Amino acid sequence: MKVSVIIISYNCKSFLDYCIQSVTEALKNTNAEIIVFDNSSTDGTVEFLRLKDYNIKLIESDNNLGFSKANNEAVKSAKGEYLFFLNPDTIIPEDFFDNFFKKDFKNFGIYGCRMIDGRGNFLRESKRNFPNSKIIFKKIIGLKSNYYSKLNEFDFGEVDVLCGANMIVKNLTYKKIDGFNNDYFMFGEDIELSYRFKNTGYCNFYDGNMTIVHFKGESTKTNINYLKNFYGAMEIYYQNIFSSNWFLLFMIKIISKFLIFINVLMPKKQNINFQTAKNILFSNKLNTALDKRFKGIILKSKIDKSFENCNLILDPNYLTFKQIIKTLNMLKNGNNINFWFLSKDSSYMLKSGDMNQKGNVIFL
Repeated sequence: MKVSVIIISYNCKSFLDYCIQSVTEALKNTNAEIIVFDNSSTDGTVEFLRLKDYNIKLIESDNNLGFSKANNEAVKSAKGEYLFFLNPDTIIPEDFFDNFFKKDFKNFGIYGCRMIDGRGNFLRESKRNFPNSKIIFKKIIGLKSNYYSKLNEFDFGEVDVLCGANMIVKNLTYKKIDGFNNDYFMFGEDIELSYRFKNTGYCNFYDGNMTIVHFKGESTKTNINYLKNFYGAMEIYYQNIFSSNWFLLFMIKIISKFLIFINVLMPKKQNINFQTAKNILFSNKLNTALDKRFKGIILKSKIDKSFENCNLILDPNYLTFKQIIKTLNMLKNGNNINFWFLSKDSSYMLKSGDMNQKGNVIFL
């Protein structure tokens, strides 16, 4: 078997469903398996998937093991030569694997590609530098820190750190370096894994020619536990990699606790209102479920000047996932568009999120 796609899910059944739809299309010409490891979701994820006709291996956990440990557990049953760690809140294009297997890698360690959020904005965490003591300190207090790689977002080349939301590694190599560090619950585990691959002599490759959508944060919530995991990850990384400077570690812990306190007091607001000036369906035929729920849907089969100041509903029965991603890239700037993603069976729509907001789901 060539590829094992491993998806860790937690309370994001609709985003996971949409992700599986895109992965299934991308795997049509590849000998592969999809492994979904559910981290004890309480939103009915397992029951939801069982109603679907997907060819997946579903692993149910009695407890939420976190990202690192869940991936390591899933790898135990993976049969693929390559492991593709993929977040459940992602969309990949149909030619993803064809593109990957055409690449000529030397000393292959980790492969990751360009990510955009659900509004088409480039996600800079797609390619990062190793965080040394100075970078960690500046990053954690919000200063410019050279945390992100200077490689152009559309180029292909070596970088230090790739994002755990999309990582391809060789199965044997992953096991050789003992996989993700189980000390991390979520966040930071991809940085240490990238470090250990590179420190062992392998190269980490970023591909700016291939783009996927990462909706951002659909398996998490911005609450006290989320913040503790986010800021605590840097403490774990620093202890593991730069453990000699205990004074700086102490300062990082103090600053982390202060930032958690501030974020809890002043949470970010989210806008989930569907009603705007006009609603456009990008498709070749009207949708009965949409028309019943929202009156006055405008049908468009081509992009034109009307694609602005609107809710734009993208239909995967008309557009390929690659075309959906291309549409986000084309319309991301200056059009005041809320992107919505219709499911293939028209049972729900996903609202695009960004770096500061979670997405939303409307069931039809």
